[in-house]
Amino acid sequence: MDLDLEKALDEPLDLSQQFELAGERLGRDELLSLSPVRFAGRLRRAEPGFVLEGRLEFEGTVSCARCLRPVPFRRTGPVSWVFAPAHERHQPAGEGDDEVELQATDLDIVFYDDFTVPFDPLVEEQLQLEIPMRALCREDCQGLCAICGSDRNDAPCDCAPPKDDRWTVLKTLRPRDSDT
Repeated sequence: MDLDLEKALDEPLDLSQQFELAGERLGRDELLSLSPVRFAGRLRRAEPGFVLEGRLEFEGTVSCARCLRPVPFRRTGPVSWVFAPAHERHQPAGEGDDEVELQATDLDIVFYDDFTVPFDPLVEEQLQLEIPMRALCREDCQGLCAICGSDRNDAPCDCAPPKDDRWTVLKTLRPRDSDT
């Protein structure tokens, strides 16, 4: 979806949109499912550009970071974007048009060259921030056995940890008890 900023030049524009995004498009292996993303908001003129304020709602399922069980999540919350004409960017003194020095305030602004701005990438960026990265099915999740792969939440595993001989040589360096 593209935002037509020109439609909000004279009066605020109410927007309502539903986005269908494939989980593969977000590149998140832990994401098992994602509902349609609902956005409702208002685009209004604010010198020198525009402000879009609204609300995103979506839900989905991610895999537990330890045992891979599905973990449902739901997100709803406010979002906002500030749009400013590209010529409003701060230019470093004495530099050509090819180089632009970003200020801290520029990181929160979406600059545009014409009144049509792609909206999908902005929503995708917000989703990346909101989708849980390391969800747990429960706080005390035991995870999977590294040897046999069984879920240790269901039953204890009898696998013995592999023997680690890397530290054996250090035992020979331990000081011996003296007979003095």
